Amino acid sequence: MKDYLNQLSSIKLSSELRRGIEKESLRVTPDGYISERPHMEALGSALTHPSITTDYSEALLEFVTPVFNDAKKLIEFLEELHIFTLKEMGEELLWANSMPCLLKKEETIPIANYGSSNIGKMKSVYRKGLKSRYGSGMQAISGIHFNFSLSDLCFEELQKICPSEKMSFKDFKSSRYMNATRNIHRFSWLIPFLFGSSPAICRSFLNKAPKDFGLSNFDEKGTLYFEGSTSLRLSNLGYTNSEQGKINICYNEIESYAKGLREAITTSEPRYEAMGVKEDGEFKQLNTNILQIENEYYSGVRPKRVTKTGESPTNALLDRGVEYIELRSVDVNSFSPIGVELDQILFLDVFLIYCLLKDHDGLCGDRTKRFRDNQEMVARHGRKKGLTLFDGKTDRCARDWARETFLELHKVAAKLDTELGNNEYSGAISKYEKAIDDTSVLFSERILDEMKQTDLCFFGATLARSKKFSSDLKSRTLEPSVLERLKDEALKSHQKQKDIEASDTMEFSDFLENYFSQNR
Repeated sequence: MKDYLNQLSSIKLSSELRRGIEKESLRVTPDGYISERPHMEALGSALTHPSITTDYSEALLEFVTPVFNDAKKLIEFLEELHIFTLKEMGEELLWANSMPCLLKKEETIPIANYGSSNIGKMKSVYRKGLKSRYGSGMQAISGIHFNFSLSDLCFEELQKICPSEKMSFKDFKSSRYMNATRNIHRFSWLIPFLFGSSPAICRSFLNKAPKDFGLSNFDEKGTLYFEGSTSLRLSNLGYTNSEQGKINICYNEIESYAKGLREAITTSEPRYEAMGVKEDGEFKQLNTNILQIENEYYSGVRPKRVTKTGESPTNALLDRGVEYIELRSVDVNSFSPIGVELDQILFLDVFLIYCLLKDHDGLCGDRTKRFRDNQEMVARHGRKKGLTLFDGKTDRCARDWARETFLELHKVAAKLDTELGNNEYSGAISKYEKAIDDTSVLFSERILDEMKQTDLCFFGATLARSKKFSSDLKSRTLEPSVLERLKDEALKSHQKQKDIEASDTMEFSDFLENYFSQNR
């Protein structure tokens, strides 16, 4: 980190932190089947509600928090969303793991419906395309997206101590965020190692024999795993796309990143050409390109900028620069009723500040692939002793590398604790540091140990935990002002969707043509 922390002594980093969470949660029936019911009207419009929406499926809820400086308030807000939603769900539960069980055919998983507006149709057709390309099973996988940024004040001070980087403030800010994305790729394996919570899967999730993937039987009840697995969600069994190996994304600067994405969303793929865009006059995918839109690129981290209505993500980034980082590699924590713990947020604050401040040279081609291989190896076998990983220059012992990294993380945590007058950040770092030598404290190992102790398979253990968490949250009472706010937001969102639908005058085909023309 050079001496950036000391040189930023005049800045109170803890006051300049900004973070929000997007948490996906799969609705299931009391017996563990993925719900086939539509999104509940009482929750508002999935198209326009600011905090409660859906992802791929009507059954895959997504809770979106505002941006918070206070991590405890973020957790509180997320809890309120869960309580409000569960009280409207009747007997249904929220599945307490990232990996679903497909107890019925994939065709029964309902694709999300966003209404009759052009933007709503585009979102639904995009999801139809995902189904055609990858199947609905993969799209039912859930996770946590952690959105992180620092205030402009931090970047202004940082630019003063980086005299060699002569550029506009917008470009400097983007360059530091892109520097962070390169470091996140380098250290990406730490996230599934520490926070992996999907070490096993149901046999029902596979469309091939377990031996075709090298999986072993954890029990005789349909649970499969790898020795030392941590996060099968992040492995090639989870949220992946083999076609995306053809995409050349370079994280050296925002221009090269946007160029790679634009090539992918404008380059036709023969396999998708064979599917066709329409069937019986109805759209089945947005186009036949490698990516239909930028969001189809499955990466553990994305540089992001809030888009204007009808604006593409790459245009937003190129016009106004990077606004925040979206870390996408965190599993749903199976030991938390809301899927994430306060200490995880504190760790990620420290980790992402470290990634932003630590200088990183270029990241293209072979090194990007090697870092992805690290993540795959840790997702499958991260708890095994003697694991070696590529650190950017050479292969080395993963645990030695982790110990070295945690020394740096402690420095960041110490600055934040000094500012706040407590030791919460250092405590969180120390908590997860223990896992380097004692994997029994990891979520992944705890899940497997509990399954052995209770003699429950992955499905049975997750269903039991889902019932307990859902029941506990449903029993809680919201403050009247919170309940009133959430009900009001739901009503307003329905009206906003109606307004959007009433204002549409363009044919859907023309709308798509107009949208995609901005990327040419």
